[in-house]
Amino acid sequence: MYLQRFPGLYLQNTAHSLCFSFVTYTPQSKEQMIACGDLMEHEEYFNPVIFDFLLFVSEGILGWPIADLFPIGYDDVSIVAARQRGSGVQHEYLIRIKQDHWNESMDSALTCLRTLMSDQSWRGRPIDNL
Repeated sequence: MYLQRFPGLYLQNTAHSLCFSFVTYTPQSKEQMIACGDLMEHEEYFNPVIFDFLLFVSEGILGWPIADLFPIGYDDVSIVAARQRGSGVQHEYLIRIKQDHWNESMDSALTCLRTLMSDQSWRGRPIDNL
């Protein structure tokens, strides 16, 4: 039986070496979270798109060991642009990896990711055989 671990999430290379096209389900905005009581007005809002991206890359694509910290973190990623896909359940995001605190382990992880995604068998998402 084939089961996709990250249904509805897709990642593709772009022409820019630090940018990726990432499709995920549309998360709640800060305003929506405040309105439903999940976030207080004074609390910091963390964008779930960035967490989805980091989890998908580290665990879903690279298979990074859970005990190890992935070298690219929340503050190393930014959303450059977004657009709605289809009925609006999903959005496509242009994700950029910042080079503010670049180091060798970040470079190695990004190189590994680009290599895997450049393979002809890559279709935007990993499929696990469970």
